[in-house]
Amino acid sequence: MTEEYNKALKAGEKEYKAKLAAGEYPYLPALDDIAPDADTLTHKPLGIKEIPVELIAGTKTRARQNSFAPDFMPLIEADSEFAAKWNNLYRAQISEGFNDPIKAYEYLHRFYVQEGNKRVSVSRFLDMPMIAAEVTRIIPEEEVLDQHPEYKEFLKFYSVAPVYDIEPTWEGAYAEIAELLGRDLEEPWPQDLVRSLRSAYWMFSMAWRELGDKMPDLPPGDAFVVYLRIYIKDALNHQPPSVVSKKLLRIRKELLTEANKERVALVESSDEAVRAGSLITKAGNIVAGPDSLIGKVLPAVTYSAKNPFKAAFIYDKSINASSRVADHEKGRIRLENAYDGMVKTRCYEGCRDQESFEAAVKDAAEWGAKAVFTTSPSQINDALRAAIEYEDIEFLNCSVNLAHQAVRTYYAKLYEAKFLEGIVAGQAAASDGTHTIGYCSDYPIYGTIAGINAFAIGAAMADPEVKIYLDWYSKRDTNWWWDMVDKGIHMISAVDSLHAVDGSDAFGLCYVERCEPGQGNDLSGSCRITNLAVPIIKWGKLYEIIIKTMIEGTYHASRVDKKDQATNYWWGMISGVVDIELSDDLSPYTKKLVGLLRDDIIDGRFDPFDKLDSKDIIMMDQLNENIIGEIPKIDSLNDEAQNTVKYGGVEKARIK
Repeated sequence: MTEEYNKALKAGEKEYKAKLAAGEYPYLPALDDIAPDADTLTHKPLGIKEIPVELIAGTKTRARQNSFAPDFMPLIEADSEFAAKWNNLYRAQISEGFNDPIKAYEYLHRFYVQEGNKRVSVSRFLDMPMIAAEVTRIIPEEEVLDQHPEYKEFLKFYSVAPVYDIEPTWEGAYAEIAELLGRDLEEPWPQDLVRSLRSAYWMFSMAWRELGDKMPDLPPGDAFVVYLRIYIKDALNHQPPSVVSKKLLRIRKELLTEANKERVALVESSDEAVRAGSLITKAGNIVAGPDSLIGKVLPAVTYSAKNPFKAAFIYDKSINASSRVADHEKGRIRLENAYDGMVKTRCYEGCRDQESFEAAVKDAAEWGAKAVFTTSPSQINDALRAAIEYEDIEFLNCSVNLAHQAVRTYYAKLYEAKFLEGIVAGQAAASDGTHTIGYCSDYPIYGTIAGINAFAIGAAMADPEVKIYLDWYSKRDTNWWWDMVDKGIHMISAVDSLHAVDGSDAFGLCYVERCEPGQGNDLSGSCRITNLAVPIIKWGKLYEIIIKTMIEGTYHASRVDKKDQATNYWWGMISGVVDIELSDDLSPYTKKLVGLLRDDIIDGRFDPFDKLDSKDIIMMDQLNENIIGEIPKIDSLNDEAQNTVKYGGVEKARIK
């Protein structure tokens, strides 16, 4: 057995020299050095557990540090008592396995050995995945936990599903795993589910290691979450590594995007999208005919009323129950009308669960749809799974800053119109002497905070004394309308739509006055509402442009379809996608001012956030100083809003 020890010794010496050459510590790290106060912290015995050998990071004390390289390979000469004991343990493991568990301390998801360093060394040499250990967890101080939010979440996860193996690197990953499995991080999971999850990760990790360089440089825990998003139905069905490998190769682009620090590529101009492949388009026009080179490389598809381009729209709610969905439905109808029979569409309402969503996609595919638009961030995982299954269909989701190559996202720069709406509101608040405005927003998702702040900036430019009272209609048990009216607020920014589904006039920017019951035009009939301005997203225009790129063959042009990045369309006034409608009741001076600023935004001469990068605007989660209110936490929102925010919410809202 000296031969095996010599191999281990040679590996240890190699690691030792490599660390020295890199200027790094060449021995095992010791927990006593990493956390000098470890013995005074809270210790929690966990009993005997099977722990991943790869998570054993070092030794508890300094006593045995110099006997091993950082990878636990030995550094002591072959004719030593140490080597003899190592050889005995090697023989024992080969013949019958270790009899006793090692003793180890767990600190921040890593293990440090108190007793059994040689057994760990032998296990590493034999490439054993697991080893039995009597584990004691050392719980860090709260200040340290705050610096490691992903570990703080792991502690919650472990309390309901005691699995050490899975280690994603971002906060929220364990909550996502729980949600994908229909569980939470509060109640203990069934033992069968825990075993199935552990087994699924083992199969996944074996496939991941076997694929090696074919997979991106991504922590396996992060890759596993991506894998679960797409294959959640099959992942827990004890699939062998060979099957898992095929699936991983199929979603390689998604994994490459996950591994990319710059995951999202914003396309901020519709011209950029439409003209991205103009060179190819021109070449196709010049060299015509089925036998031409361009015709062989890019065979043309001619769409007409007899052979229309087909697009499906999948809504999470019914058209009559949501002003947001109703606006998208108007956009769908406009899209059909704009192409005069060359584009046909279908819509599917109320697809709020996976079963109804999959049924809609199946029907759309059988109908011959080439594109599927999903209109809520909450549909992103369903859209992603469908996009992997139906590779010949283009899937898109109405959201921004979500990173999937298989599903493009689209949204509007509504903050441009909200800024102009703020100008109108500020002038009105100054004129009536209240210097107060109410603002009710929908969901704290990417892009929404920019709209609130742009409104506040516009209002302050018109009235430096103005205060904005912010509320959210997606909060549980909210009564935002009467809270504002009872405060004596007359100027209220309500739903950003040309209509409210409740039949009242409470939409856009409203001037509100109390009146005799029955004489008003709000839902109660007790308030008289005058609509002054409405920010508009022209969804039909946006859909026209996207479909145009598909029909003309520029959708996948390299200037738009960036390598290892997700494409997000984010268009505003310059693209004709965002605008504002003004009431005839406004003064001509207000209209002129708004018109001048609108022209400046369209011409690129002005932006409310002129010193901020576009991605900073999208991810904004701080409120302007003249706003009274807060960004709500996800657990204060109603169920529908929580489902939206957990996918597309700003960081401050997603963290409980």
